[in-house]
Amino acid sequence: MASLSGIFPCDVVVEILARLPARSVIQFRRVSKSWRSLLSGRYFATIWLNRSGSSLLVLPLEWDNRDECSLVFENVTIGRQHLMLPVSNQWLSLSLVGSSGDGSLICLAGLSYVRQGTSKLSIILWKPFRDEVRFLSQHGYIYCNHRSLCSESQLLGYSSGCCDQYQVHGFGYVPNAQDYKIVRITYSRGGAAAAPIRPWHIEVYSLGQNKWTSHGRPSFTWMIRGNSRAYVNGAAHWLAAPTEEALYDSIVAFGLEEESFRQVFPLPRTGYLSQFSLHARGKATLSVLHGSLALIAFTLWNREECGIWVMGKYGVDTSWTKQHHIVLPMGATCRAALGLTWHDKIVLRMVDERLVYFDLQGAQITEVGVEIDANESSFDVIDLGRGNPTLRNQGDPGFPLPMLDLE
Repeated sequence: MASLSGIFPCDVVVEILARLPARSVIQFRRVSKSWRSLLSGRYFATIWLNRSGSSLLVLPLEWDNRDECSLVFENVTIGRQHLMLPVSNQWLSLSLVGSSGDGSLICLAGLSYVRQGTSKLSIILWKPFRDEVRFLSQHGYIYCNHRSLCSESQLLGYSSGCCDQYQVHGFGYVPNAQDYKIVRITYSRGGAAAAPIRPWHIEVYSLGQNKWTSHGRPSFTWMIRGNSRAYVNGAAHWLAAPTEEALYDSIVAFGLEEESFRQVFPLPRTGYLSQFSLHARGKATLSVLHGSLALIAFTLWNREECGIWVMGKYGVDTSWTKQHHIVLPMGATCRAALGLTWHDKIVLRMVDERLVYFDLQGAQITEVGVEIDANESSFDVIDLGRGNPTLRNQGDPGFPLPMLDLE
């Protein structure tokens, strides 16, 4: 780096290296200590992602390919990169919990097999731009009464009807504490196989302090599902229903700074919303659009239309407005909406197992570029948040841990 700096200014060197594909960046870190320091830093990671355009991390949940994921870039000159996940074969499957604003820190949930009918779910923190990983302590056993293992329901955070518990997670950055935190909410039957499942235990992990803090049993009875995909205003948000089989009618928020639940928000109060599916199996989901809380819901009669509502002023019930109504082209049927990107696109999983972007402004469909085998059980997707205006304020937590490979 010193010899190059003598020829070119440092910022020019960074611009040159930021044009490299991910595999080359990993290889060039081994040139010297100064290159490793430069290419492992948050500044370079931010420049590299900005050069790459929007990026999606696509993680398969199937057993056969559990050690590989895809990093897909909007910039076609970079295209798709295969990443080897920093985990061993002890993990039967993985899911995504969340990521930092620039994708430099990714939170995963990993399911491991213990014995017949018994498994464990753990949290994994991964820094792909620094080749580091941390495995957090495993949390108890999950018992399945009728099946050998309910991997998808456990990873995606919902009750399969035969397991004694499931967990949901939220992940986010707390600016005042300059810390990343994870909230884990456990739903349990309390040891009785026939008992209804209900909120049982809340824990919060602090990356800065490297410890879990127990907050005991929650005082609410709301049923929520899945890892939060909507971290807004310092809180993780979930769609909520009064009972397991009821329709979603509210939003539950957990503030990571105060480590407690906030007020419960009602969904948009409009008769038009009654035309959209708000059942837990109807694939309604929360996301974030330009920093605001957003609701995505499909119509009751098909999976070719969906609406997007945005809460214009956080916490104000009357500020919900419907901003988009999507009608897919003839013959294009969606299985689920996976979230919104910072570039006004919605990521859709189609019934033929394609991943596509739908441009909210141009109403055009483009392929994400990941081929999914129709026989695979499932996969998870997260937008790494390129363009997030808060990323420059986020601290870069350091934890020196093992290397990972990039194919």
